[in-house]
Amino acid sequence: MNEIFLLSVTHATAPIEIRERLALDPAEQLDLFQDIAGTTSESVAIVTCNRTEIYGVSPTPESAERVMELLATHARLTAKELIPYALRLNGDAAARHLFRVAAGIDSLIIGEPQILGQVRDAATRSREAGYSGPILERLFNYAIVTGKRARHETSISRGAGSISQAAVELARDTIGDLTGRQGLVIGLGEIGQLVARNLAAHGLAELRLCNRSPELAAQLARQLHASGVAWEAMDDALTTTDIGVTATSAREPILTRRRLESIVERRAGRPLLLIDIAVPRDIDPDSRHVPGLHLYDIDELHTIRARNLQTRARTIPSVEAIIENEISAFADWHRWRSSAPVIRQLREHADTIREQEVDRALRKLSHLDERDREVVRALSHAITNKMLHEPVTRLKEAPEPAESARAVVGLFGLDSEL
Repeated sequence: MNEIFLLSVTHATAPIEIRERLALDPAEQLDLFQDIAGTTSESVAIVTCNRTEIYGVSPTPESAERVMELLATHARLTAKELIPYALRLNGDAAARHLFRVAAGIDSLIIGEPQILGQVRDAATRSREAGYSGPILERLFNYAIVTGKRARHETSISRGAGSISQAAVELARDTIGDLTGRQGLVIGLGEIGQLVARNLAAHGLAELRLCNRSPELAAQLARQLHASGVAWEAMDDALTTTDIGVTATSAREPILTRRRLESIVERRAGRPLLLIDIAVPRDIDPDSRHVPGLHLYDIDELHTIRARNLQTRARTIPSVEAIIENEISAFADWHRWRSSAPVIRQLREHADTIREQEVDRALRKLSHLDERDREVVRALSHAITNKMLHEPVTRLKEAPEPAESARAVVGLFGLDSEL
């Protein structure tokens, strides 16, 4: 039977140095899917700043190992380098992990709202590209239902915050009250815009927004009563700001140590706080050695995460109960699906015999009118259905459906490749 498997590298298993190698952009993800298409019958990838996960369906364990090798190659790593940081799960364990992700309890910020949309988007991209199929499409549908139930039936996401809010909270923990401070956000994708909105609510003296697309910066600046900064004027803006948050989608650091040394020198001894929440990182990590610069990356939000986890600890058991309920429902569907071809063949086999015997009997009963003939046919259907009801029900509910299906194939001489 085809089995679901998962390869997962997240904030819980790997440092940012590994995760940023796996932060594949959409074109790179498509290349990876094309490479693994011959290895798995179905695949879906969830790629965010804190996780790279590949869900696949394959009849052999070797397929998962091959996908691991291909993922490492696309990340410019060897399989040996990647294996210590990769979680590998199969079957119900892989499904349970996905449901935890969708419910928000496997996130860096427990209950964060963005992940459910990211799960949905991953499933949509894979379906539209032709890489998912009936098993993973159903699995992800159940995961999305789980995520919605967790948010509607529990308080897991009520005031949960997000990475963007955690970054602002880290700034407050580091330098105190943000009222009257100068703030700068560099990169205005989804997370960057959320950071800007969170900073705008903290009474800054001035908030400036810098983006490669000046039109986007100007549009958001009007909404937040902030000011736009040209990409080329970033260094000047950093010279006068107190707090800078970077969240671009650049593949290489946009701020090198040498560049920051020059910026800090112009600040005349005033400290600069930079929080880099991009993956891959926007700021050369060696810059943390620059005197007067306080640099944090996304992995240093652990204090905020601990507070968040403590706040939501009482909610998590209720979410886990929802997850187990949906896992059971998916497992029932999957069990039924694995038995369905044999059940269909069994019914077809029985119907063939029934039709042959009814036709033979009706040829001997030529005196019957059409109404009586229909009674005979209906009787044959009823007998066949009653005879098949118990074995079909047992086959659907069998704890080992593949083994039971093979037994049925052998007993009835069905034509199946189980």
